[in-house]
Amino acid sequence: MATINYVLQKIAGNLFIKYDSKERENIETRIANFKVSIKDYFTNNVKDILLFGSFKRDTILPRKFDEDSDIDILIIFNQSQIEFTPETYRNQLRRFAEERYFTSTVIKSHPSVVLEMSSIKFDLVPCIVNSTFWSSSFQIPSKSGSWMETDPKGFNEKLTQANNSYNSIVKPIIRLLKRWNAFNDYPYESFYLEQLIADMNFGGDNYQTGFLYAIDKLSEYGLPEYQKKKVYTLKNNANWIQEYLKRDNQDKATEVVYRILGLYN
Repeated sequence: MATINYVLQKIAGNLFIKYDSKERENIETRIANFKVSIKDYFTNNVKDILLFGSFKRDTILPRKFDEDSDIDILIIFNQSQIEFTPETYRNQLRRFAEERYFTSTVIKSHPSVVLEMSSIKFDLVPCIVNSTFWSSSFQIPSKSGSWMETDPKGFNEKLTQANNSYNSIVKPIIRLLKRWNAFNDYPYESFYLEQLIADMNFGGDNYQTGFLYAIDKLSEYGLPEYQKKKVYTLKNNANWIQEYLKRDNQDKATEVVYRILGLYN
C-alpha cells in the first residue's frame, strides 16, 4: 500500500524554523536588541521579559508560510512604586514602540501591542505578577479592562509532554495544519488550533495516520458557515488522500497533500 508518511515528515520539517537558519538568527538578534531597547526605555519599571507562545514551542511557521507569524513577548512590569491599570501599561508599550521603532507599524490589539517590522512581528503583552505568601500568578489584560490570570508556561509544558508521548509527531502535525489554516485565511485562531491538536490521542500514529486523524477530529463548533466550508473541504480532501492510498497511487495522494497546504511539489 502506498504511503505519504515521508512526504508529510519532509514538509513538516520545512515548516520548522531551523536552529541554524538565517531566519532564526535574525529573530534571535531582533529579540536581543528589543530586550536592550525596552530595558533602556523603561529602566527599573520593567522587571523581566519572557518569551512564550509558538516561537517558544517550536510550532511557529516561517514567515513565508504564514505572514501572521509573530513572536509573543511578556513584558513584566515592576509594581514597587505604583500599580497602573492594564490600559495604562498597554499605552506605555505603544508609546515605547512608536518612539523606538518609528518606521514600523504599531497597533493596539488585545491584550497586546503589535509591533510589526519588515521581517518580524512582535506581540507585546503587558504583565504584572500578583504575589501572596503562598504563591504568585501572572496577570495580563482581560477584555473587560481588568487583570486576568494566565500561565505562560502551562500550555508549553502540556504540548511538550504530548509530543514526547506520541513519538514527536504532535508538533510537526500542528505545523502542517497551521500552514493549512494560514493558507485558508485562518478558520481557526492559531493558538486554539494548537490546543485542539494537543488534546488529541495520537497513540500508535505516524505522520500519515496522525495527520489524517487530526483532520478528522477537527471540530467545526462555533465557526461561521463560510469557515465551516473550509474545514469540510479539508476533510473531503483527506478522504481522497486515503482513497488514493488504498488504490496504491502515492503520486495522487501526494498531490492532494500539496494542494491542501497550498504548496508546490
